[in-house]
Parts: sequence; structure tokens; C-alpha cells
Amino acid sequence: MRKIIIIFCCLIAYLQLEGNQALAINFYFGDIGAPGSNDVHIGQTGIVMPLGKMMLLKKNSESCAIKFTKYWSENQTEEKSVFIATGADEYATYESYFMANKIANFDKKNVQVKKGNLSFTKPRGIGRFAFSFGNRHIECGTIKLHWYGGGAVSFLEEGKNEGDYGIELAPTPWTDIKEVNINDPRIKWYKYDASRKRVNVPIDKLWE
Repeated sequence: MRKIIIIFCCLIAYLQLEGNQALAINFYFGDIGAPGSNDVHIGQTGIVMPLGKMMLLKKNSESCAIKFTKYWSENQTEEKSVFIATGADEYATYESYFMANKIANFDKKNVQVKKGNLSFTKPRGIGRFAFSFGNRHIECGTIKLHWYGGGAVSFLEEGKNEGDYGIELAPTPWTDIKEVNINDPRIKWYKYDASRKRVNVPIDKLWE
């Protein structure tokens, strides 16, 4: 009987780890494949940005610019086990620039600048005792967006279920906050859309 209980617990752990891994894979790949290092991935629940490129954010009267300065993986696991899922621990550093007035530009003195660290570890443990730790939200003023590793930013704030909460994201080819003009007519805004067709766009063709 004891052996049966142990086998059952191991099976639960395996299924839970598989489920957690699938969620990450769906966000990154969808039905079109992973974006290249110089591609923008525009998905249904979020956008994946290339390293060093500015992405704009707006919600109500607030606006923000976000740039990933570094992202990397550690502790890659190729074969799953009872205690550790396949995949890697994900880390990133970022800069955010926040304005309470989305009409203004980011050259004003009232811009709030933040440099932050992100981390997302693969689950470790058994069954319901499996856990993952780290900081998975990007802070920009009063807004906290969910991060899925690499350059992936969700349309959803931390802890929210899928849906449209008035958050819009806009990828740009800009690399420096001094270049950002939030009123540039080439900017295209995206929000949560469960029916949107996923697409990978080379960053140098984003505004063509």
C-alpha cells in the first residue's frame, strides 16, 4: 500500500510539472514558432521584445516605457524528474520610465525611472508541495505587469485572470529613452485579444 501511495504522488508531481511547463511553451511559441533574437512576437496575452528595444505601455492617463537590458537562463534541465521540471531558471534586468500624463513625452522632469531584477524558476518539489520562487512582475509606477521570462511581457497585471483590463502595449525599434515620442503616428498599440493571430515581426520591419 505504501508503494502505491508513493507511485501516486510521483504521478501527480509529474503531471503538475508538465502542466507548468506547457503554459510557458504556449506563451512563447503558439502556432508559429519562437521569435528570433531580433523579432517582436505579438501574441494574444502578451508581447515578446528583443533585448535593448523600448516597449511602450499605457493605461488610462498613465504611460510607461520598458526596456530589457539583459536576460539569461541558468540550471537547464533536459530530462524531467519527480522533483524538478524540464526547462531552465529564467532571469532578466530591465529599466522602466513612468509618467502620470500620457500626453507628455519622456523628456520631462517628472518621469519616474526604475531599474529592476526579475526571476522565474522552474518548479521544484513533489505534487502540491512543488514550488517556484522569484520576482515575476515588472514595476512601472503604479502598474505591475506579469513577466514570463526573456523579453515576454503580459497584458495582464500581476495576479489577474485573462481579460482586457485597459492595458495597451506598443513595441518600438527605439533603444534609448531620448528617442521615444509617444505621439509618433507609426506606433501601433495592442491589448489583450484572445482571437488575435500570433505573429513574429523583425524589429527592423516593425513600422514598414
